[in-house]
Amino acid sequence: MNHFDKPKILYYGMPYDSKLRLFDYASKDMNERFPVIEPIEREQRLYERVSERILDLIHGGMWEPGDRLPAERDLAQSFGVSRTVVREAVKVLEAQGVLESATGSGVYVREPDSRMVSRSFQTYLQLQDAKDIDIHIAEIRRVLETEIAALAAARATAVQRSDLIAICKEMRRFSGSARTLADLDFQLHLALAFATQNELFGVLLMPLMEQLREFFLIHWDDYGGPTEPVLTQHEALVDAVVAGDAELARQCMTEHLAFSEKLMIKRLQRLGKLA
Repeated sequence: MNHFDKPKILYYGMPYDSKLRLFDYASKDMNERFPVIEPIEREQRLYERVSERILDLIHGGMWEPGDRLPAERDLAQSFGVSRTVVREAVKVLEAQGVLESATGSGVYVREPDSRMVSRSFQTYLQLQDAKDIDIHIAEIRRVLETEIAALAAARATAVQRSDLIAICKEMRRFSGSARTLADLDFQLHLALAFATQNELFGVLLMPLMEQLREFFLIHWDDYGGPTEPVLTQHEALVDAVVAGDAELARQCMTEHLAFSEKLMIKRLQRLGKLA
C-alpha cells in the first residue's frame, strides 16, 4: 500500500472513505460542506489568489503532506472560480514544490523538500551580474562557514567525524588529480554543513557552492602551487571538528577561506575581472 491509497483521517475527523462521499453533488451545496473554503473575489490573475488560498489552507493544517486535494471541479465550485483557474493554481504550486500530481490518482501535498529552495536560490545566483558574484559569495561563505565549522565541532556525530576524516584521506590519495580534488573539496564543505545537524545550513550553502563549482575546478587546475598547504588546512580543520574544539574549528575555517579568497582575487585580477 502506498501513500496514495493509505486510509487517513483528513477532514473534520472523518476517515478517508467518508471524505470521498463529501463530494457527492446529490447531497448539499459545496460551500455548506466546506465552510473553511470561501469563494474568491474575481480579479486579475485569479489563479495566484487561488494558489495563495490553497497554500494558506495547507499551512493551516487542512491538508497535510501525503493528503490528496479534492477534485478539480470540487475546488472550483468551492472557490467560486473556473476549473481552468484551479488548474493554473495547481501548476503554480507544483512548480514551487508544494503539490505533486499522480496520473489517474489526483493532486497531493508534497513532503517539504529543501532541494527546491536550494534550486531556486541557485537559479537566482545564476541570473545575477557575473562581475562581482564570486566576491559576494566569498563574503557570504566567510560569515556562514566559520559558524558551520564551530557548530560541526560541537554537534558532529561519530559517523560524520569518520566521514570527514575519510574525505581528507581521499584528498591525500588523489592529490595529483585536480578534478577529483575539486569534488572532494566540495564534499568536505557540504559535509561540515550537514554535521551541524541544522539542515538550513545545507540549504543555504549548497547553491553557493554549486555556483562556485567551476571556481573549485579552475582553482585546482591552475593552482600551480604545492597542494600540501591546502591539504594541511583541511586536515587541521577536520582535526578541530573531530576534537570538538569549536573555537579552533572556527579559526581554521577563517584561515582556510582567507587563503581561498586570496587565490580567487588573484585569478580574477589576472583575467581582468577585478582591478
